[in-house]
Amino acid sequence: MNTKSQKMCVWAGVLCPVFLFAGLWPAAGFFPPHLPTASAEEIAAIYRQNATGIRVGMFLMMIGGALLAPIVAVISAQMRRIENSRTPVLSYLQLATGSPITLILIIGAMIWSWASFRPDRPPELTLLINDLGWIFFVMPFTLGSIQNLAIGFAIIFDKNRQPVFDRWVGYFNLWMAVFIVPAGLVVMFKTGPFAWNGLLAFWVPASVFFLWFFVMTLALFKAIRQQEAESGQANG
Repeated sequence: MNTKSQKMCVWAGVLCPVFLFAGLWPAAGFFPPHLPTASAEEIAAIYRQNATGIRVGMFLMMIGGALLAPIVAVISAQMRRIENSRTPVLSYLQLATGSPITLILIIGAMIWSWASFRPDRPPELTLLINDLGWIFFVMPFTLGSIQNLAIGFAIIFDKNRQPVFDRWVGYFNLWMAVFIVPAGLVVMFKTGPFAWNGLLAFWVPASVFFLWFFVMTLALFKAIRQQEAESGQANG
């Protein structure tokens, strides 16, 4: 039984959105996102005026990105309980797609750190790096969608007498896989709901991403308690 280490990993994962939000907003001031239509001089001024805050914020974001890994690991561990009697393909798929998202968060923060490293560079270069950071951070929806589909289908098709997760958690993950798809369109728009600061490409995916942590934290703690109870009955 490794339920204690699972609980520690879930609590570590809870800190992921905390560090991400603290880095993006109070420190870096990247919340709400920069306007995709902003001029090179406007973007360069943001980095010149808050270079230290941006560097601190990106440091916090890198910590937050790394803290996604523990909760991804626990999700796969609990999914293995669902697929216990067969090859755990969906558990492996969740782990394979969830883990690289940590790198997306970390590398996105590194790109913005790069922009803040020399805030006196030509504004056009700062604009270029800032664009790269936002598109890299917002656009890659595919890994998250596949991860959520793997979680959702595993939960819905759970045949155990006592399901590991409540079925509604599976449907929530399936819907989340859909809600984050518009993020993939940000490279096509500079204004409107599909821009990187738009309702459908940023605010909806960002909202369900933070909601996902809340839902999965509660679901994982419940699953871990169930695992402890089943182990106690087996030992008894």
